[in-house]
Amino acid sequence: MHQNSFSPILDRLQSADVNVRRVALTELEELLTTVSVGDILPLLQDKDATVRKLTVQALEELGEPEAIPALLERIGDEENEVATAAWIALREFRTPAAIAPLIEGAEHRLPSVRAAAILALREFRTPRAFSVLSRRATDASAEVRREALLALSYLRSDATRELFKEALTDADTENRRIAVDALSQFDQSVVPHLIAGASDQEWQVRVQTAIGLSRFPTEQAEQMLVILLEDDRWEVVKEALIGLGKLSTPVATRVTGFLAHEIADVRIAAAQALGGIGGNSAVEALSAALSDPDTGVQKAAKRAIEEIKLAEREG
Repeated sequence: MHQNSFSPILDRLQSADVNVRRVALTELEELLTTVSVGDILPLLQDKDATVRKLTVQALEELGEPEAIPALLERIGDEENEVATAAWIALREFRTPAAIAPLIEGAEHRLPSVRAAAILALREFRTPRAFSVLSRRATDASAEVRREALLALSYLRSDATRELFKEALTDADTENRRIAVDALSQFDQSVVPHLIAGASDQEWQVRVQTAIGLSRFPTEQAEQMLVILLEDDRWEVVKEALIGLGKLSTPVATRVTGFLAHEIADVRIAAAQALGGIGGNSAVEALSAALSDPDTGVQKAAKRAIEEIKLAEREG
């Protein structure tokens, strides 16, 4: 790529006719070979939204990290299609040179820009971003905190553990759910903290808690999963059942009652759980479920019986 002030395409990019500018920006092959980032950056300020959007897309194709600060500014564009194009473009900068301007963008005055910069940083999984991500995890904006927590979870670092514990009390439901999910990727020492999510006021967090607890074959985790069977949301009950089955917790008599639940998904989960738990009482209950009015329950019951019989033969 090089700058050529006599290039015909540069003349068209600077044309007073908006349609000429638009067409010039679609000629990517020529742009890539004859135009520099500096030549088209001014078009990000064009009065025409379509020109601004096409400029964003052209800069994405050029792939020069020097365009990142200007692209971040377009996150705040008054036209949603331009802002969306900028969000998408920023994620396409994958070279190490992009890390520094994105870290700087994570400190931007606008929450939407901070969030976009952090989202683009996520895939780099770089420890260089830890400091700024830690600060943004307590940002005033829930959206920024969310992106920071997700990016921190990608680091897979023990240094992030305390940040996720703190996020369990975040005011935003989705952020608390993310924190529960992230904590469940650590060792079983996090179980007491995960259990706190079982009493969260929002069912989405309790669902994630059940999923997380199913990764830990500890008495404390299993006891909480049993307690979650009494939750007033069927989605939570379903995940608790699945978790008990994964852990082969010997609570077949407690689980069999859910084969009569009004929600088919819960009955399916109960059948799956019994397949993992096993035992004669489980087989008897599953045999009755073979005549369930829902074919999904019938299939789950059949598979569970086969799973139990196979385990008995191998055991």
